[in-house]
Amino acid sequence: MKKNTKAVILAGGLGTRLHPFSFTIPKPLMPIGKDTILLHLINRFKKFGVNNFLISIGYQAELMKAYIGKGDKFNISVKYFEEEKPLGTAGPIGLMKKEFSKNEYFFLVNGDIYTEVDFSKMYEFAVRGKYDIVVGHIEKNEKSSYGILDINQNQIKGIIEKPTRTFCISSGMYVINSNALNSIPSNQYFTMPDLINSYLRQKKPVGTIKIDKFWMGIEDVESLEEVLERTKKINPI
Repeated sequence: MKKNTKAVILAGGLGTRLHPFSFTIPKPLMPIGKDTILLHLINRFKKFGVNNFLISIGYQAELMKAYIGKGDKFNISVKYFEEEKPLGTAGPIGLMKKEFSKNEYFFLVNGDIYTEVDFSKMYEFAVRGKYDIVVGHIEKNEKSSYGILDINQNQIKGIIEKPTRTFCISSGMYVINSNALNSIPSNQYFTMPDLINSYLRQKKPVGTIKIDKFWMGIEDVESLEEVLERTKKINPI
């Protein structure tokens, strides 16, 4: 991974599923033990030599700025980009186009994630495959509550009792090449699915890599509590 690799963190959302707590504190600043969700994420990046952060802010922007500042106290460099209106998950990097040189790889991550991923593997996968976009994906297993009937010509051929289905979801963690910025409209709501679909329509390859380390998108109080228990086991008081 290059020494000056940047990470874009999306921290401008309203965090509505964590109300009433997020009425007063932005979701990325919710505490997990002695640190916040955001600081856990920053520290994970620092383990892999990433110290340059571009943070997209919106809701309660001043609290975010007050907490992280310019990054000096965390030995990082931080620049803020304020969304005057919601821009989705890809739109904010349209505000940052001048921050990237030609053919530069950078990370884009949601600011409400706790992960123990090896970011260097994601980066190397993108560079090696020459992808403009790499999506980190998570495998999930979903067990049906019902027995499934195998029916053919109005006859039951068998019953599968409460089968388990495996599917993949986006982790909200991406490696992006600055070439992709040309496909993002300026100051418009635009999501990562929008960007990925624009590439697929053009028959351009989009890479994906399985996240095989612990990951949790912190969507509600239950997931926040699960991450807290995880961190207690790793770093017992």
